[in-house]
Amino acid sequence: MCDSIVALANVTRDGTVIFGKSADCEVNEANAIVRIPGRKHVKGEAARLTHLVIPQSKETYEVFLTKAFWTYGAEIGVNEFGLAMGEEAVYTTEMNEEQDGVIGPDLVRLGLERAKNCQEAIQVMTELLEKYGQGGSAELKGNSHFDSSFLMADTREAYILETAGRKWAVRKVDDFDSISNLLTISNNYTRCSLTQQRGELNWAEQFALPEYPPNLGSVERQSITYQALKEKRGEVTVKTFFEIMRHHGEGYHPAFAETHRNICVHAGPQENRWWQADGVMVTEVGEHGVLAWVTGTSGTCVSIFKPVFLGVDLPEIGPLPTEHFDPRSLWWKHELLHRRAMADFENLVPEIRKDFDRIEDQFIAEAETVKKGTLAEKKDFMDYCFSVAMQATERWIAVLRSRKDLQFTDPAYRAMWQKLNAEAGLVGLPA
Repeated sequence: MCDSIVALANVTRDGTVIFGKSADCEVNEANAIVRIPGRKHVKGEAARLTHLVIPQSKETYEVFLTKAFWTYGAEIGVNEFGLAMGEEAVYTTEMNEEQDGVIGPDLVRLGLERAKNCQEAIQVMTELLEKYGQGGSAELKGNSHFDSSFLMADTREAYILETAGRKWAVRKVDDFDSISNLLTISNNYTRCSLTQQRGELNWAEQFALPEYPPNLGSVERQSITYQALKEKRGEVTVKTFFEIMRHHGEGYHPAFAETHRNICVHAGPQENRWWQADGVMVTEVGEHGVLAWVTGTSGTCVSIFKPVFLGVDLPEIGPLPTEHFDPRSLWWKHELLHRRAMADFENLVPEIRKDFDRIEDQFIAEAETVKKGTLAEKKDFMDYCFSVAMQATERWIAVLRSRKDLQFTDPAYRAMWQKLNAEAGLVGLPA
């Protein structure tokens, strides 16, 4: 389950294009934040995707990604030209479970590395899709197969690209939009691979498997994100996006929700609830250039968005995380906070959020000046923000570690965390 949102310049407060995505991953499927510099490539060089090896392009552009540690590609990213993109799993009549192909996260990275804008990305991605098809597991521990939809935005416009096997349809975005885990394009597509049926084909009715969205809360989640942007039309800011990404809904508790109908997803013991919000990124693109805001952690409600500028190295965030606990890694270090906070969700999340909002608001305010600064100033600011965020995280880890009364009260929820913590090699957490 995932959610992607975009607001174009005419509906944002400062005239920037703002894009965001929350990726929902298996609990121990650590997400990495990575910067990949642009490169020229020699003839005959190959790109080793998650399941395939394909020819590399002559040139790849600089990209910043948040990605599951084990995949070639990413569910969200942005490149040096301000092209941002997010991917969603969709379930269609054309899904291929028999052979490997290009999975959705791979297409995100390939589109960002090989295109400067939406039009170029659509061309790159649909050509790869038609040539190689989709296929291969997109799940760390299981054998999950699905097709993909994409939301993308550049400095001027945004598009939705939906796929079904090797087939695809595109719709241009007006002002703002959002996507979730379902096909939404009907007969209002801008372009479609099935050109012979133009005007006659209802894309979603033709290719969607209707039994999936209700189990994933897809319709409700897409409605939440769309309505949130609609209510803020003309006043949308990056803070608006942060708040949308932290949506829980009235009365929500992760131990008892039957279906994911919130944007800040938390794992629970029920069926179809072994996922959590992870790898969240919000990008703002304007006259200042490209600025990405990233958590680099799971549990968006207990995370701090930190700024990343392209063109400079990332701060020190430790080794690339895997599914095994490593306290040197930013992602796993934060889990010592996140998983403890889940033991007293109703009380701890608001308390932590109050502290973290103050820090985050400071970052947003100071970024307005740094946006116009030199690369060295941007690098110093990034290092400062990541350091301050880690200090705040460590402070809360210490506070929660001292809470001897911190225990999971619901037996099923407690058993879920005991199992997942054991699999990751995490000890000493609430039980």
